[in-house]
Amino acid sequence: MPQVLADTPRMPAFASSGPFQHAAFAVLLFGGWELYARWMGNFVLLPPPSRVVFAFYDLIVSGKLIPALLNSMWLLFVGLVTAFVFAFVFGVLVGRYRVMDLTLSPYFNALYALPTVALVPLVLVWLGFGFSGRLLVVLLAAFFPMLINTYTGVKVPPQDLVEVAKSFGVRGEFAMLRRVVLPAAFPFIMAGIRLGIGRGVVGMAIAEVYMRLGGIGALIVGFGSVFKTDYVIAAIAPLPLLGIGLTQLFAYLEKRVAYYRT
Repeated sequence: MPQVLADTPRMPAFASSGPFQHAAFAVLLFGGWELYARWMGNFVLLPPPSRVVFAFYDLIVSGKLIPALLNSMWLLFVGLVTAFVFAFVFGVLVGRYRVMDLTLSPYFNALYALPTVALVPLVLVWLGFGFSGRLLVVLLAAFFPMLINTYTGVKVPPQDLVEVAKSFGVRGEFAMLRRVVLPAAFPFIMAGIRLGIGRGVVGMAIAEVYMRLGGIGALIVGFGSVFKTDYVIAAIAPLPLLGIGLTQLFAYLEKRVAYYRT
């Protein structure tokens, strides 16, 4: 056995204790929250986690949470798919064609810097309180991270890959785009989708809270208007869980098609 193996540094003992550390931090966080909320005694201002858990259970048993969550997830799904289609098309056009870049980039940059919530009154005037208005808010929230990452990925492909493709007879913009540019830009596009998922969840919450037609936002507004803070927090809780779950699912799907990275 070569001596070099004996000198290989070992992983620290605490390196594999990640789940234990997360669990310990969660116990400290929620335990401290519970004790402080009960010591303060104002459950309207800060309900303890035990009351939030009971409210969450009551929302499930009463049949209010699941239909609202499904309604919100449908809005999010349609908004993310629509945002990706538009972001992919415009990202490729702006990234690959200089005229499009010079023409549209200033407008995209200006809209990206504009908060989505500031556009809600205009969306209400243009499209009303229906599904199309809420869909537009989600689309605007998720569109720009996907657009910018697609644009960055396709703008300057690896020059060595381009030269190798040309040497093998790849000619024309479409062939180069399909065989070299898009596969090389795949990690950028995937990163943009992951960012867009988080922004889309935020846009979904903004649309439903301000438009108050259904989904999780309607529950948040309804319970907030009667100062049921524990139910408000219980209704908010699925939103970050939804964002985390979708991001992890997409990361798994990305690994399944990671051969594009080569």
